[in-house]
Amino acid sequence: MSHGGDIPVIDLALSEGGAEDQAELRRQVCEACSTWGFFQLLNHGIEVDLMSAMSDFFALSHETKKDLKRNARCARGYFDDELTKRRRDWKEALDVGYPGSGQWSLPDADHSNGCLDGLNQLPAEEDCPGFRDTIVCYFEACSKLSDKLARLMFDDAEADQLLERMRHRHTSYLRMNYYPPANPGVDGNADSSLHNNTFSKTPAKEGTLGISPHRDAGLITILLQDENTHSLQVARYEDSDNVGDSKDWVTVHPVPGSLTINTGDMAAILSNGLFRAPLHRVLTDSRRTRYSAPFFYNPGYNELIAPLTSCCQRHARRYQACCWGYFRALRFAGDLTDLGVEIQTSHFKVDSESDHPAKQKRFLEVVNFDEPFDVEKYRSILEDKMPDDNARS
Repeated sequence: MSHGGDIPVIDLALSEGGAEDQAELRRQVCEACSTWGFFQLLNHGIEVDLMSAMSDFFALSHETKKDLKRNARCARGYFDDELTKRRRDWKEALDVGYPGSGQWSLPDADHSNGCLDGLNQLPAEEDCPGFRDTIVCYFEACSKLSDKLARLMFDDAEADQLLERMRHRHTSYLRMNYYPPANPGVDGNADSSLHNNTFSKTPAKEGTLGISPHRDAGLITILLQDENTHSLQVARYEDSDNVGDSKDWVTVHPVPGSLTINTGDMAAILSNGLFRAPLHRVLTDSRRTRYSAPFFYNPGYNELIAPLTSCCQRHARRYQACCWGYFRALRFAGDLTDLGVEIQTSHFKVDSESDHPAKQKRFLEVVNFDEPFDVEKYRSILEDKMPDDNARS
């Protein structure tokens, strides 16, 4: 294991070696997840040209993209107004998720594809030729890689049962980000075909972030980014919710040919806090157009994530069980509207006085994970008020 700008660099080619190489690979992955929660991965085997497909999509007219816009009943689709930590991000994006039916061959609007995150909204083939095929190919490759990484991180029979369920019924999604220049036209590098949205017409204010500091909610994130981009930053310390000094942030310098991997909130709970869910952010660039694509590997909606027994031998259990569907629903609602304090894993610590575990129980009694989540219908839960029986109807 080497280090690129302090962030570990791991070669997955070790997985093709003998028992010693595989044991060393597992050790490196677990060490990176527990110290940084981030590492760069070489020889990952994914060669799909997603960047070109992304460029084609974001070059579509604003009117075409608006027809695919997500809303309070559908977390999937195009958007340019996301909130992170109650601040608007400086980007456009498209979210594509695993179909509720598990079948990519069905039309996106097919009723059997319904799920909590809603239906996919992809551009028509005539608008963006080959885009759908590229997305599906990349998505499936990331799913297989995520499963491989998760089995390196968690290696016991209890974890194997969960990961096997995830392999067949995960709720992952791929987010494609376009970051316009923060001050378009500064040096003529801004792509004029993309100057059709509010970002490209309004220079960013000083200190604007592409994405504000946050932690990823799921199990594993696989990030594809421009190799000549140095805008992703990771908080150096574990307890870093209030980091402000620039010295507290470490820039990830992409190694050519690598993917950037980080662990999320569900990995932190599952490992009983052994693995970090690191705080990270994205800086704006005043001159360049940039693209990135994080793939979020997530459990099934009804999966209760709790510390593995094997992870509670050295330390007492730190977390109560957290239902992924509840956690995801509240995070999605917070992306769309300002609901106050964002749900965090700390709300599920055994010594927490949060009412989220109680609200989660009530939520599971009324929600249907096979239907799109309706933010307004469940607003009473989202705003820290227990719902009445009318929420059932």
